[in-house]
Amino acid sequence: MPGQPELLLSKPDIAALAKVKRPVVSVWIGRYREGDRPFPTAVRRGAGGREWFRADEIADWLIDRGLGNNTSLREDLALHAALDHSADLSAETMFDGTTALLCLKALLGEQLAEFDPDDLLDEADDLDPDDEFLLSELTALGDELETLARHVDSMVDAAYTPAAAFEELMAGRFRRGHADLADSALSRSALRLCAQVCAAMVPDTAVESTVFVDPWDGSDLLVALRGELDESVSVQAATGTESTAAGRLARRRLATHGWHRADGGLGGSSPVMALTQFPSPATLAWTDERILTAIDDLVVQMGPDQRGVIIGPASALIDTLAGRDEEAIRSGLLRTDRLRAAVRLPEGLLLTRPGQAMALWVLGAADPAIKPADRWTVLADLSAGGLDDVAAEALTSDVLAALGTWESVRAHAFRYGAVVKTAEVLASGTLTPPRRPGRAQVRGGQAAGRVLSLVDAVNHARSVEPLRLTVEYRERSTGVLPTAGELSAQSLLRVVPGNRIAERDITSRPDEVGAVPVIGADEVTGAVRLGTRCIDRLTLTRDYPNSRYTEPGDVVFCSSGSFGAIVDEQGSSVVCSPARILRVRRPESSGLVPELIAAHLNSGDGPALCRTPWRQWTIPRVQAGQVRPTRAALAELSRRRREAAALADRLDALTGELTRGIAHGALTPTQMSMKEG
Repeated sequence: MPGQPELLLSKPDIAALAKVKRPVVSVWIGRYREGDRPFPTAVRRGAGGREWFRADEIADWLIDRGLGNNTSLREDLALHAALDHSADLSAETMFDGTTALLCLKALLGEQLAEFDPDDLLDEADDLDPDDEFLLSELTALGDELETLARHVDSMVDAAYTPAAAFEELMAGRFRRGHADLADSALSRSALRLCAQVCAAMVPDTAVESTVFVDPWDGSDLLVALRGELDESVSVQAATGTESTAAGRLARRRLATHGWHRADGGLGGSSPVMALTQFPSPATLAWTDERILTAIDDLVVQMGPDQRGVIIGPASALIDTLAGRDEEAIRSGLLRTDRLRAAVRLPEGLLLTRPGQAMALWVLGAADPAIKPADRWTVLADLSAGGLDDVAAEALTSDVLAALGTWESVRAHAFRYGAVVKTAEVLASGTLTPPRRPGRAQVRGGQAAGRVLSLVDAVNHARSVEPLRLTVEYRERSTGVLPTAGELSAQSLLRVVPGNRIAERDITSRPDEVGAVPVIGADEVTGAVRLGTRCIDRLTLTRDYPNSRYTEPGDVVFCSSGSFGAIVDEQGSSVVCSPARILRVRRPESSGLVPELIAAHLNSGDGPALCRTPWRQWTIPRVQAGQVRPTRAALAELSRRRREAAALADRLDALTGELTRGIAHGALTPTQMSMKEG
């Protein structure tokens, strides 16, 4: 067996190995040019004058000098170094061959060094009989196949998995001259946002049956999506069928990450989620008109229940278009009522062109209950802020609301989005959200009156009596808390299921006569304020004759997906499934305090409780004589908490009114007085 060739590192490779910025390597070379431990000498010059250094000499020097930020330099050499291979093979052939071997190793699950070259090609032929992604790349390696196979084994040993090693190669796209891959690369935050939105749009129970589609040789988004999905779930993807280098690379990469290739795609009866980007390796030179034409073709193929997430240039998706042809295509897309949300994103998301603004489109079917003339799109603008985890989560929530019914849209408190009629979007020619009210709409006299009224309300709320609460110290009981199942067997607790209420029957008009408060998972988990949603009593009586009302002191809880528990102090509400009721029987004699139970459950590990049957939950219990003082203390704190929340609401309203008046020149603060006590 021939010996393993030397490993070589370029200056960018050294920076990646040492986990430092590229200019740091040039500083090292200049600073340590002479002396007893000089920087190693380059052993080769490649195309464009690129210098190559022996990898083992670089690792020894970095360790000896104590430089860099990598404590496993030797172990990581294979990941960042290139083989000193035969000059007959181009860098592209070596790159394609390396990715093909990584894919083969992922599919075989064995050490490649245990196969001779002919066996490796036979295995590749079995896995890729139509030569769609693998066989040609391995055949092109010729006599280097065996050597490179052993090198790939070393790469995977350093990275732990073939997928991780593949991603290290992809991370080097910028320093190894892969222009099509580099010029289409999105930032990590953009990839995470698209993957998060896409994953949220597909129920967990439907992931395995859904085909995820990217028709234009992209793989970055699907790899990011794989990280958002459960590792144990089988996933399938349909990508482009062109036999281009980028298309074959995408298919190898997805196979390495465990994606199964699907034959079906858009237009079929199976669930489909389109997830694609512009530019992609196959669409780098496309104009706005061609991008819109491609999206139009995609939308035409989509079935009634199929959805999509697209990220692309804001010049095509959001901004006013320069030509009539582009306007006609985008107007036609809007008239399909498929565009549920359009979001302008911050700059800097396209790595090689950070000044190009990007945008996000979310596609889905319109609410059939809404007349075409009244249909809407949610528009948002994030260009002024960042795209951190908080922003991504809030935007995802806005997008999910945009995909719902009109009632769910009305009930949602949008963080970024604005609901705009499609007709208004068509008339404006742009998909940016409407501007806030201008200066002329803020009148000084009215604004001053509202400010004074709010100041009086704040002052009134601040006149709160001192809190007087005393406690008695006792040795902590060593007894084990009873479980809900044990208390249920004693008829002291009872779980009542929630009612199944259609979303269309729930409204956000609690002040109307006959409105019955609704408590669902959103209220229990704090996503929606209690008392915001309701159902008409006549509708409830007519359509849900077997519905159940809460009783005062019922603990309403939800353990499906996320956990929460609240106490319905007033009763006479309707609990919507999956929320349920934990009803306490005889609290005065049983020692079970609803407020204490809810606080105890909320203070526990929510995810753990979601995975644990309710009968196994521990429930706090006090002596019968302590029930009344315990309830009184907790009730007083709850009352003060509500008053504090009301005060916070008044302060928010006062702040908004004051800043709006100042910003528009309608108000000028003249004095701010503060009194002690």
